[in-house]
Amino acid sequence: MFAPEPARPVLLLGDARARGLAQAAAPGTDAEAVRAAVRLRLDLAAALLDRVDVRAFLAAQEDMLDAVDPEGADEMDGIAEGFAIDRQTLLAYLHLGVLGDFTDGCSAFAHSGGGVAPLLVKNRDYRGEHAALQRVFLHRDPARPGADMLLVGSLGSPGAFSSGMNARGLALVDTHVGSSDHGLGLLRYFLMTRLLRRCADVGEALDEIAALPQAGGGTMVLCDRAGRHAAVELGHRATGVEADARPWRARTNHFLLDPTRASFRAHRSDPMATSTTGRLARIEAALAGFDRPPVPADAARLMAGHADGGEALCRHGQDGDSLTISTSVFAPAEAKLYFSPQRPCAGRWLAYDFD
Repeated sequence: MFAPEPARPVLLLGDARARGLAQAAAPGTDAEAVRAAVRLRLDLAAALLDRVDVRAFLAAQEDMLDAVDPEGADEMDGIAEGFAIDRQTLLAYLHLGVLGDFTDGCSAFAHSGGGVAPLLVKNRDYRGEHAALQRVFLHRDPARPGADMLLVGSLGSPGAFSSGMNARGLALVDTHVGSSDHGLGLLRYFLMTRLLRRCADVGEALDEIAALPQAGGGTMVLCDRAGRHAAVELGHRATGVEADARPWRARTNHFLLDPTRASFRAHRSDPMATSTTGRLARIEAALAGFDRPPVPADAARLMAGHADGGEALCRHGQDGDSLTISTSVFAPAEAKLYFSPQRPCAGRWLAYDFD
């Protein structure tokens, strides 16, 4: 039974730096657990991070972030100060997905809802230690009335580290894709938060993406309250955009579009790349089978699906240490997030809004 309970997000109040700093002071925050998660990933990547070319790339990325997205840099600085993590250390941690074989999964789709009740949905498949760090945050800057952001992320990471929606009705989610097309540009976690800060709908977001340098790697699926939706496949040299009129679109962990398809690389430590085509096929078959626009309860049932006649969408460790740690169902026209804070098959759902 789909019966979401009303829930309160973690309120982060102030400008970008203040909101980053507020993470460490939020109720229930274990700062040492955050530092331990960062150390774990960095220790696994020690040899990679010691390379001269990697150090040079990260230094250039730091300078680029300060110049292109100062608010994103400010939020990162607040997080670093709050959790007592060196700025360069935190930056390296955030970039591991574009530096090497440090990959995760995720399955996502958008549905127009007939233009009345659109949905944007994501299963977050991630390393197990992030389940304890996961939070739903409400970012509120008193200097920007009406610009609140409801974000699914992790303690110790910036803004829309997984997905989010702003009060103007733009929602977005991401998935990881192993890619050979990386370079100097905005990391998608900073990009996603920037889009929600600045854009009111899918059209504005696509214009913003086109105007910015991209670090590459991953996809985004976007949807707004009018039911417009698009998928963006991020590369440094080439980015693919799918924004034609259709009822729905979905993405998992590979590229589908001509500009980006050839850059897809299934890394040796990325078992989610093995299941990606099966997960996409299962979502597409389910969406094609609806004779009406799906409602949140339909999305919840779909994303809780196990290997019963198809590739499982709800992952229980088939992919090593990558598990489904949450499901987000954004309803932009309602300005609501329906959220499972664990594997969706457990049946526990929460409802968040901007109030």
